[in-house]
Amino acid sequence: MPKPAGELPEDYALRIKQLRGKLGLSQQRFGELMGVSFASINRWENSQSKPSQLAWKQILRAERFGESAFTAIEGGVNEPLPTYSNKKTDTEPLIDFSVSHKTVAAVVEAKRLSYGHLFNPTFATETSFIDPLPHQRIAVYEHMLPQSRLRYLLADDAGAGKTIMTGMYIREMLSRRRIKRILIVPPAGLVGNWKRELNLLTPF
Repeated sequence: MPKPAGELPEDYALRIKQLRGKLGLSQQRFGELMGVSFASINRWENSQSKPSQLAWKQILRAERFGESAFTAIEGGVNEPLPTYSNKKTDTEPLIDFSVSHKTVAAVVEAKRLSYGHLFNPTFATETSFIDPLPHQRIAVYEHMLPQSRLRYLLADDAGAGKTIMTGMYIREMLSRRRIKRILIVPPAGLVGNWKRELNLLTPF
C-alpha cells in the first residue's frame, strides 16, 4: 500500500547519509546546501529528527540530479529548482523558501505601506518633504479624494499651490491603487517647476 503524499520513508536517515557520501560532502557543507545547520543533518542521519517536507523534496531532487540540484538555491532565486516526483500520489505543490531574506523584507514592507492610507488618511504628506497649507489639505482630502471620478478644475490664484495639491492627489491615488498611469501636460515654461515640486512629494 503506497504511503500518503508527503510521508517520509522509513529509511530516510540511511538515504540522507548515502546521498551525502555519494556527493562527497561533509555534514557542514551538506547543511549549507540544504539551508540548515550541520547539527540538523546529524540528527536526520541518526533518526533523531525528520527533515521538513520541503527539505525532503530537496533531498529527492539531489538523489536524481546530484549537487546541481542545489545550484538554484546557492546561485540565486531567479533560477528554478528542478522538480521531481516518483509517486503518482505525490501531488503536494512545491513551495520554495530559498528566496533571499532581503527580498522578503522588501516585499513585506511594500505590502505594509500599501495599506498606510487605511491608518493615516493623510499618508502622502507623511511620506513627502512638504508641509501642506490648510486650504491644500481641505481641497485634496475633503473634496478631491472622496470623488469616485475626479471632475475638478484647480484654478486657484497664482502661487496658491496647485502643483502641490495635484501631487498630493496623485500620491494618495497611487498608494490606494486607484490609478496606474498619469499624464501631465504643463506649459513648456513650467515643466521644470512641475518636476521640482512633484519630486518633493515622491520620486516619480
